[in-house]
Order: sequence, then structure tokens, then C-alpha cells
Amino acid sequence: MSELAMKEYIAWIKENGGTFQKLDFKDDANGIGSVYATDTVHENECFATVPFRLAITEKVARKAFPSLSDVSCRVVMALFLVHEKLAGDKSFYAPYLNVLPKKIITPFYYTEEDMRYLENTNLATATGERKNLVYKSFQQMRGRLSNDMDQDQVTWDDFLWAYTVLTSRAFPYTLIDPSHEAPSEVLFPLVDSLNHKPNTKITWMRSGNYETGSLSFVAGQTFHAGEQMYNNYGPKSNEELLLGYGFCFEFNEHDHVALKPNFSRDPNYQEKMAILQQCQVASGNEDTLIHYVHRSHIPDSFLKLMRVLVMTNTEMTSYATCTNKNLLDFIGYRNELAMLIMTNNLLTSRLHAIQKVALDRQNATWWQKYALMYRDGQADVLHSVRKMIEEMKQTVLKKMARDLKDDSLAAIPLLSIQNPERTRVYEAIESDPWVPLDDVVITPKKLLRDKKFQSAIEQLFEDEEDDVIVMLALIYERSKPNSPWQSFFRQAEKSCTGQEEEESVMELQDLYDSLFPSFSEAFPDVFDPSVFSFEALLWAEHILRNHTIDNPLAIVPL
Repeated sequence: MSELAMKEYIAWIKENGGTFQKLDFKDDANGIGSVYATDTVHENECFATVPFRLAITEKVARKAFPSLSDVSCRVVMALFLVHEKLAGDKSFYAPYLNVLPKKIITPFYYTEEDMRYLENTNLATATGERKNLVYKSFQQMRGRLSNDMDQDQVTWDDFLWAYTVLTSRAFPYTLIDPSHEAPSEVLFPLVDSLNHKPNTKITWMRSGNYETGSLSFVAGQTFHAGEQMYNNYGPKSNEELLLGYGFCFEFNEHDHVALKPNFSRDPNYQEKMAILQQCQVASGNEDTLIHYVHRSHIPDSFLKLMRVLVMTNTEMTSYATCTNKNLLDFIGYRNELAMLIMTNNLLTSRLHAIQKVALDRQNATWWQKYALMYRDGQADVLHSVRKMIEEMKQTVLKKMARDLKDDSLAAIPLLSIQNPERTRVYEAIESDPWVPLDDVVITPKKLLRDKKFQSAIEQLFEDEEDDVIVMLALIYERSKPNSPWQSFFRQAEKSCTGQEEEESVMELQDLYDSLFPSFSEAFPDVFDPSVFSFEALLWAEHILRNHTIDNPLAIVPL
């Protein structure tokens, strides 16, 4: 901004009843307009007052464009800014408009190269979607101007400038009229000159009525001479700051990452959505499946959602009529491990997507550096949440180890909805030693520890983790009276009724016929026909379908 424009702006504020003291308006090192203290501003000192008559409100904008009564507040206010800008010195607001930045570099202004700094982040998608919506609103509004304003005068560049002025500088209208209920915004000259800094102690004091009143700034802390003075826009994440204001912070305690698991192609999508809806599991956001995770917080509703997503058919059947969301706090050990593994995979995938993008950090522009701060913050949040998930997983494994040691096996189908005493899985057991997953589950490696059986399998198959191999290994293991998993095997037999879908049974019969009697003939001392019956294969398939986790493949015997 020019020195003359600033002098005219200050004079305009004072001529219209505005007051301020100890303030110097100048650009910072990046050319961003800022406010500095010329002398010590003490705590509880009022350093600026602006009358409401200087503010640009929705009411003022709509008065200029009465035919656009159904257009959103922000769009009609952006149009009003363009209108006043075109009016030049004839506009009452000209001194204010003349000191506004010519361009506010939010992601809406990013070039293709700039957008690489947002690649694989939520903000990359949000920027494109939001900008398209703004452009659509611009086109619709522009086509309706008729006699209010020559539509050829309203360019996309001017409208985008005005729109970003509002995203970066507007305040809630309730500062003028606290009783106003509909969402509305206001531009406050002078008041909007202070940049944002989290945790800055400052008070906005309103006085008078919405027509003749004023807004004052009162310092809640001391600002020393030469120090930049800040406002506090409230708790905002880097994502919100970068998109709306064009800047962010190296570490922002309010950072979050939006997660939305995509299970629309799940064959049981409708059944799982029904459970979520009848248990009223929702994020509270417009899209109820989108959840925001923070460095130190994972929403309970997100964990409940993920538990439903990894449900087996048996689990879905057990919860089909459930209406109590508290029963989704813990479903069973298999479900909990599957949930934690899937959540970790989701977080890891997002983290790797951010980290794999090679960017020039050394020669980044100042706005690209802000984008780097944002993406680094996203990576840090994902890393922190992964750590929390791993800690939750270890707690589950410790509890499983205790139950195995005590031979405490829940009744089949091993679900808390039938065994309510099993719900306190996250009790404090930090003092217990670290437990690896392999200690509490049945792995293919454990099932193949019998040398004779392993030798036969190696001659018959190539992939040791093939589902068919695991089923055969389960049948073989069950035939051993001293197997450590006999209690689990017997429990599983009780729930294996054989009442499977006809198509599934036929497929399993085809599989059985392709294996036997040829396997028994080739290795009679391993594949005993009296042990490897079709009913045994049904039983093994039942375990594989209802008691396993993936990545790594393992059977949960609790």
C-alpha cells in the first residue's frame, strides 16, 4: 500500500469517529499488512474503537442489490465490494478499499506448481471443490444483475479478489447485533488490520446499538513498543487458516485430519449403515461419516464406525437389532484387533501419500512455505494418531494375554453383546510386559510347526498363507488332544451349525472334492479320511470366516 493511501485511510477513520492510539500500520517482511505498537500497550488498555457506521454489512450490500435477496451473504457482499471498487473515489469506502491487499494469496490463487505443495492432502481436494462452487455462484449471480449493475463490469478476477477479502477479513455480524440469528458477516475497517495469532489475549467490546454503536479492542496482555500486535480469531486449524486467510503456523495445536473410510462397495454396506443409524453413530458433521482426528484425540464415534465396518456376518447378525451405541464400545477381540489394524492401515496410507511427494523446500516462496507448514502438520497429526492406535492395540493384546493365562474364554460367538462382562478391555494394565501379536493369536506359522504336516503342505502348495492351507491346518491341529487351542476349537464347534447359504456350501463341497480323496491317498498318515471330512472343512471355514484378522492373517481364539 502507498503512504498516501494509508494517510487517507487513517484520516477517513478519524473523520468518521474512529479512534486509536499507539498503532503503526506497515507491511511485515513478507509484504503483509500488519500493525505494530509505537509505545507500550498495557493489559486492559483500549487501543482502538471503530463505529459501526464504517462497517460493510450484509444489510448495506443487499440494499445496493435488492434483486439478489436469495443470494448468499458472502456472494452479495463480494459483489458489493466489486461495485464499490469500480466506483473509485466516489465510494464512501474508497479509503478502506484502497489499502486492502491487491491479492490475498490463499490456495484459490495457487498456480499448478503451488498446488503441488498441497498434493495428497485434504486441502488439495477442498480447494478445487470450493473454488468451483464459488465460480458457479459467480456465474449464477452475474447472470441475474439486470439493472442493478452492468454484468460485463463484474469480472471473475475482481469477484475472486472480493471473495478472498471476505474469507480473510470478515467477522461475524453478531459483533454488531448479538441478537441476530441467521449467519452473516461484516467487514470492520481498522479492526481487520490486526493479524491472527493463537492464544493472544484480546477482548472485543461492543457498545451502543447496532446502528449507532461501536466496537473496541482491549488488550488482554502487554504489547511492547516495536512489537507486532495481534488479534485472536479463535481456535482454527492450519487447514482453515490456509484456505481462508492464506497463512498458517509451524505448529498448530488445533490441527486435525479429516478421515472418511470408503466402504460404499462393501457387499454388506446397507446392513452396516443400518446398524450405524439405529445406534445413532454419527460424527455431527454435515457428512456424518467424516471425522476429525487430532494429535491427542480420536472421536469415539469414529472408532465405533470402524468397528461396524470390520464386522463379520456373525457380528452383524448379533448387532442387527442393537440400538444402544454403548454396545459398540467393544464388540470382541477379533473385531477390535481388525478395527485397530484397518485404522492403522488407513492412517499409514494417508501418511505415506503425504511423505512421498518430493518438494523443493529450499527455494519455496513464502506462501509455499505456509503450504509446507500445513502438510507437515498433517503428517504430524497422522503420526500421533497412529501412535495412539498402536497403544490401544497393545492394551488389547495385554488384556488378551491375561485372559489366555487365566483360561478365560467367552461364550461363543465371543461377542460382548452376549458377554457384557467382556466390555472393559481398555482398563489400565500398563505394568504388564509388552505383548507381541503372535503370542495371543493362532498364526499359519504356528499351525504349520508339525514337520510331517508342513512337509506334505510344501509338496502340495506354494503359498503358506493360503486360506485352504489354514483350513487344513486347523483340521489337523484339532485332531491333536494336547493342542493348546482345544477349548477354542470346542467352542467353535458349538456355533458351527452347518446352516450356511446353499451356494457357499456348494462351493465348499467343490473345494473338498478337489482335495479329497487325492490328498489322503498321497499322504495317508497326514490326511486321515476320518479326520478330514467335509463337516470338518465346514467347521474350519466357519473359523476362518468369523474369527480371523487380515494383514497379518491370524485366528483370534478369544
